[in-house]
Parts: sequence; structure tokens; C-alpha cells
Amino acid sequence: MTLRWAALVGMVVTTVSAACTPAAVAANASCAKALSRCLDTLPSGGSCTPTLPVPKTALPPPIRPVGYNLTRLRRGVYAYLDGMYTALIVRSSTGRLVLVDFPVIAGAEANGSRITAAAVEVLAGSSPSRVDFIYSHAHWDHTDGSIPLVAYLQAHHSTTPVTVWASSELSEDLARLTTPRAVAPNRRIPRRGITLRLDGGLTVRAWVFPRAHTAADVAVHILPGDGDDDGAPGVVHFVGVVFPGWAPPFALALTTDVGRFRDAHTELLRLPWSVFNGGHLTRLGSRADVAASLAYTEDLLSAAAAAVADVDGPAVAAAGAAKVGDPAAPEFGNIWWVAARVGRRLQLDACARTVLAKWGCRLAGLDVMALNNCAAALPFVQIMS
Repeated sequence: MTLRWAALVGMVVTTVSAACTPAAVAANASCAKALSRCLDTLPSGGSCTPTLPVPKTALPPPIRPVGYNLTRLRRGVYAYLDGMYTALIVRSSTGRLVLVDFPVIAGAEANGSRITAAAVEVLAGSSPSRVDFIYSHAHWDHTDGSIPLVAYLQAHHSTTPVTVWASSELSEDLARLTTPRAVAPNRRIPRRGITLRLDGGLTVRAWVFPRAHTAADVAVHILPGDGDDDGAPGVVHFVGVVFPGWAPPFALALTTDVGRFRDAHTELLRLPWSVFNGGHLTRLGSRADVAASLAYTEDLLSAAAAAVADVDGPAVAAAGAAKVGDPAAPEFGNIWWVAARVGRRLQLDACARTVLAKWGCRLAGLDVMALNNCAAALPFVQIMS
């Protein structure tokens, strides 16, 4: 997600949160009727007008005046949520602090202070004995907040050791920058991963999970509790694949590999956990959310495959492809016009209509993102799968 886009959305988070009363979400019951109208009037290359109502479960909760909420997931484990981003903060009983991601809503906060304030809140006046930073991937809107946080630690806890973990790829990306966008990693996460064993039954695993969202994503898994913490839920933090309650943005969240994007869901579901932290948007997720996201992705690929099969030569000809062979037409000889403006447009329309009919009232924002999602799925089913 780009910082410019995040800044724009971040400006409306507080307003939307304040409006999330029962009266404000009553219109969600009319989604089926609105979707039917949309499908009846959907123009080629267009989206629902007006947009479909957002399901109540996808709307952001009220955000505290400090600009973020902290949700206690189990003893010592907290989720940071600001209505746009999520992160994890872990504190052991002996004061070790582990932070996973450092989001910043560009233009909506001063110097990335929210994640710093959240860490200070979790510390509750105590001094950390040791601090670990873990970066999930190489998108700066998830790392920029590390700079003010480490400045705070140096000013107030100067003797506390700070270990910054990242994949080799992210470490190399940071090394190439002339302007710092994150605190430089001093330890690299190998492919086999790392395990941080904290007291009180807290075990944090992190490993490289490549190509689902970026070239070298990192998955973080807080194992279910044992010993004195037996029964505490497992937690997974993985960014850019599952957006609980929402459709993936743009071309499947800018994934570098649609197949890995799909398969990541299955791999996540093999792990023992109850709480999912996806790094973005309005709420935490469950196993049911990940399963729903997988089902949507599979339906999307099926819809794309059907669109490729159905948009055949006669369909393309009926849509005006003959102009490319007409010397009197402006499109004469323009092969890309036939490919993009005729064939691909028909495929996108068919794919989007199919997924909207099934998922338009189940995943918020799909009416806006269906064409983009299909744009990622179509080349995958044509030439990559």
C-alpha cells in the first residue's frame, strides 16, 4: 500500500469511526437489493454506482483520542489498531519487548508517534530489559514508525539492547536507500526462521514466507500458550494477503505471485492459532476470515478462467475487433487495442460480474476492487498456472 494512498484513507478513519452507530450501519441490510441493482446496470469497465454498503463487521470501531486502540489478545500480547493499520506488541513479565511492524499513516500523525505511544502504554512505566523489532516486509508504511520509536528508546532507555530483525531482501533494500525509511536491521531472519523464547509461556517464531505479497515476506507466529499460560490463543501476523472482512485492494494487494498469494492461505491455516493480524484495516481476523479469503481467491481464479474460455473469437468480433483491420478506422493496425480494449475488457467485465454476484455483500469494497482483482487473476490463469 502506497504512503500517498494510506494518507488519503487515514484522513477519513476518525470520521468513519465516529459515525459507526447502529443508525449508521442500518443500511447494510439493503446490500442484496443494492447488489441486484448494480448487476442490472453495471457498465463495461465500471463499478457499482452508488457503491455497496459496507458490512457492519467491516466498519472501524471508535478510535480513542490518542489515535489508536490496544487490544489485549492474551497475557503480554497486544494488537495495535488505528483504523488503517495493525501491528503486534509483546511484553514478557521480565520486561522483554517484541514489536512486529511500525505503521505510520502518512500525513495523519506527527513523526510516527502512535506506535511509540502504544509501546510506552504497554510498558506502563517500566523499563524494557531487551527490545526486538521484527519487520514483516519491505513496504515503508509498515517500517517508518521504527525511527521515532528507537529515538525514544535511546532517549529514555539508552542501555537497553535493541535487536532489529528483517529478511535479507529487506536489509538490502534499506542499505540502498539514501534517506532512511526504517532503523537498519542488525540481524537477518534466515529462511528456516528464528524462535524467540520469552518467559511466561510466550514463544515467538518468525520466518521468511516469500512472494505472497512481496519478494520476501516474514510471517510471525505466537504459539498457543503452554505451562502457566496453557490455553492462551495462538496469534499469526502476516501482511498483505488476508484483509478480514474486506476484498484485497488493487491487483490482489500488489502481490508478486498470484499462486503464492492463494497458497499462503492454506499454509497459514496449517498453523495452530486463533487470532489473525493482517497488518491493515479495521479489525483482527479469525480462522474463518482466512478460510473465506481463500474461498474468494479460488472463486476469483475460477471466474477468471471462465472469462478466458467464454471470450472467444466470435465474442471479440462482436465487440468491434474488426476495426483493427479497417484502414478507415482510427484503430487500424493497433494490436494492443484489440488485446486491451476489446478482449481483455470483455474478460474483466465477465470476471468482475461473477465474483460480485457471489461476494459483493460478503467482502467490503469488492464492488470497487473487483476489476483490479480480476486484472491480477486473468494473466495468472492464462499464462502462469
